[in-house]
Amino acid sequence: MTFLHPVVLLGLAAAAIPALLHLLERRVPPEAEFPPLRYLSEAERQSARRLRLRHVLLLLLRTALIALIVLAAARPLVPAPTAVRRAAVHQRTALVVILDNSVSSGVVVDGRPVLDRLRAAARASVAAAAASDRVWLVLADGVARAGTRQALLATIDSAALSPRRLDLTAAVRDAARLVNAEPLEGREVHVMSDLQRTALGPGRAGVTRGIRVLALAPTSEVPANRGVGPARVSDGAAAVPIVGTPGARPAAVTVQLRGREVGRGLAAPGSTVSISLPPGGPGWWVGEATLDADELRADDRRVFAWRVARPARVTASGGAGPFVAAALAVLEQGQRVRRGTDVVMGDRLDGGAAMSVVMPPADATLIGQLNRALAARGARWRLGSAGTPGAVAASAVAGIDGIQVTRRYRLDAIGDAGRGKGEDSTVLARVNGEPWLARDAGILLVGSRLDTAWTALPAAPAFVPFVDALVNRLARGEAPVSEVEGAPGVRFRTHGTDTVGAIVSGPDPRESDLTPAPAALVRDVLGADVLDAAALGSARFAGGGHGDASGPLLVLALLLAAAELGVATFTR
Repeated sequence: MTFLHPVVLLGLAAAAIPALLHLLERRVPPEAEFPPLRYLSEAERQSARRLRLRHVLLLLLRTALIALIVLAAARPLVPAPTAVRRAAVHQRTALVVILDNSVSSGVVVDGRPVLDRLRAAARASVAAAAASDRVWLVLADGVARAGTRQALLATIDSAALSPRRLDLTAAVRDAARLVNAEPLEGREVHVMSDLQRTALGPGRAGVTRGIRVLALAPTSEVPANRGVGPARVSDGAAAVPIVGTPGARPAAVTVQLRGREVGRGLAAPGSTVSISLPPGGPGWWVGEATLDADELRADDRRVFAWRVARPARVTASGGAGPFVAAALAVLEQGQRVRRGTDVVMGDRLDGGAAMSVVMPPADATLIGQLNRALAARGARWRLGSAGTPGAVAASAVAGIDGIQVTRRYRLDAIGDAGRGKGEDSTVLARVNGEPWLARDAGILLVGSRLDTAWTALPAAPAFVPFVDALVNRLARGEAPVSEVEGAPGVRFRTHGTDTVGAIVSGPDPRESDLTPAPAALVRDVLGADVLDAAALGSARFAGGGHGDASGPLLVLALLLAAAELGVATFTR
């Protein structure tokens, strides 16, 4: 039994008042027995016994009457019969309903999408809320939506499959903080999700004591799924990774280019299939990788993009160092570069080059001369004072993150370059948060010499791809192809009239693994009780499914009051 107003129970102390009054009314008359009065004494003793019984009965009736009135004022809640449960009441509750409408909820089980089942459960929780409750709805985008019950029900009914991935750990953590800030008696979080193991983020939700987290149990049978991961194009071939449930059977992968099939392969989750692409002319190309249809269609198609460009014509001056010369020789052998003066790499500017990759001179006394040449060229970066050692952080250049730099110069911005206002001024890599590689005015300026005395990069496997990116992509002002969450598609990035990059959207590969998390893991990470639909319906709201017993208690109190009046009146 629970109470809507438990503070009122302090009034039970008033039940002691009749007992106190009864004790105060007791009088002990003096005893004096005379022989002629023995008959009267016997009659008095019989009358005293009747009075004691009357007083005890009145004491019990009055005490019970006060206790019933106090209990009725506290509004006790008792389990309601199933027939009247819809009209039952519960304590005021702050509730967050999390509806996971991410990609994985689109899987079809027993002939209907799992999202339909999740929507029905979320709708039941919101519909059971009373006007005195505070209710929020969280979808895969992680936004907590407040509103009336009808508005939230409409949002649930219209919730479609989202390409976003929902981190359940973070969502429950935020929801717990939200309900914990409300001054209401009950605090609950209802999680309607397929409870993928991959949906549980790092750490634990850390739910505060007093907050009830209820999670809908996943279906008993979850199909093994396969999906297409982010594809990459290199050396005339598309590498298409297959993601999904470990151990799932291989599936046929088809690659199309401009609506025409160009290759087919067979791969299982965890493996990658390589499909050769037909030669194409210079420019940006868009391909599509698809899988045979299965129970989850949202991850069976993914778009990818790449650029075909003529190899850069590169020359390395003597100041570039032996490591750069060796890397260019490897790239030339692989037909990634040719000899020429479109790009010149060295420790000074070459006026005849369309693009210069400039690194500090070995002789520190030549820094001033180089800075004057940079300024004359119109560059908005220059070499500054010596910087502290650190690791490279580069989002625009793959493979060099974390490589140590032991010696470097700071790159100082001139004018708007350091604030990102320059039209073509970009920081491509940093060390200790300071620019280490910057592009501006036809110049790529590196803060270190590409030598093992300055950085570990020349001895790393990423060095040759780094030089390749410098001369073939970064020197041309291109941005890397980036992946974002979203419906399968591609959006090109432009600079003026030039296309300089592509943003490819697709579902998060983790959504393809439908393996559910064990109930013990959900309890440990989310602090949630995992219940089936029927059990969750009975457990939602701390006093949910209960009726108000104050009415019957008041009726019983009225009967006791009538009985007390009768005893007090007719037993005198």
